[in-house]
Amino acid sequence: MLQVKRISAITLLQADLLERIPGLAHAFSTRRADHAQFTLGPTGAGNPMIELNRAQFAAAAGAAGWPILRLNQTHSSDVCEMRDTTAAGNPVTGDASITTTRGALLAVQTADCVPILIADTEGRAVAAVHAGWRGSASRIVSRVIERLQDSYGIPPADLVAAIGPHNSVCCYEVGADVYEAFSDPGLFEPQPGNGKWRLNLGLANQRQMVAAGIREDRIVSSSLCTQCRPDLFFSYRREGKRAGRLLSVIGLAP
Repeated sequence: MLQVKRISAITLLQADLLERIPGLAHAFSTRRADHAQFTLGPTGAGNPMIELNRAQFAAAAGAAGWPILRLNQTHSSDVCEMRDTTAAGNPVTGDASITTTRGALLAVQTADCVPILIADTEGRAVAAVHAGWRGSASRIVSRVIERLQDSYGIPPADLVAAIGPHNSVCCYEVGADVYEAFSDPGLFEPQPGNGKWRLNLGLANQRQMVAAGIREDRIVSSSLCTQCRPDLFFSYRREGKRAGRLLSVIGLAP
C-alpha cells in the first residue's frame, strides 16, 4: 500500500513494496509542506522557490543532496536511459527514464497524469514513468519493462511498482478520441447523456505491467485522486494553467 507520511514538515507518499528494498529512496509529493502551495515545478517557471522545494523534498525522501535527473516531458512513449547525472542540468526529452546510476534521483512531474515508480528487488536498477492518456495508450510502461530487461538483463518477475496519485476514474472524464485510443473498453465507465466516459488510467497501466510480466501482488496503487483532493494535490483539470506540479522520485543509494 501507499502511506501518507509527514517528514520534516513535508507531506509525501511512500510505498511499502519499495521501502523493503535496501538502499532505495523514493516518494510521491503532495502540495503540503509548511504551507499548502508546495509546488515542485515546472522548472524554469520563474519561481525561485521551486529548486529549494525540490531539494527539501529530496531530503525528506531520504536522498539529501542527490541530483534530480530531469525529463522534458512531451506525453510521448519515449524511454530515456540515464547513464550519468548530465540530465540534472540538461533535461532529456522523454516521458520515462531508467538507470543503474547510484546517488541520483529519477523524477517525473505530474498534475493529474499517472506517475509510476519501478524498482528491481535486488536494487540493480530503477525507473520513473509519466503516463498520461497518450503515453498509456502507447504502452509506455510496457516499453520501460522491456528496456529494463534488454539493457540490464532484469526479468519482469524481479520488478515491483508503485502507481502514485492521479486523476482517478471518479473524475477523469474523456471523449471519443481517448476512448478510441485504447483497445480495452473495460477501462471506461460510460457517462449517460453526454457521450463521454470516465477512464481508469491507473488500471490501464496496472494491466499493462501485469501483461508485461510483473506479478500483480508486486504492484501497489494509490486510491487518492488529484482532482477531487485539493487539500493534498495540484490538478491541472481543476486549476488550469496556474496549477502547481507534483514530483515523483526514485533512486539508488551510493
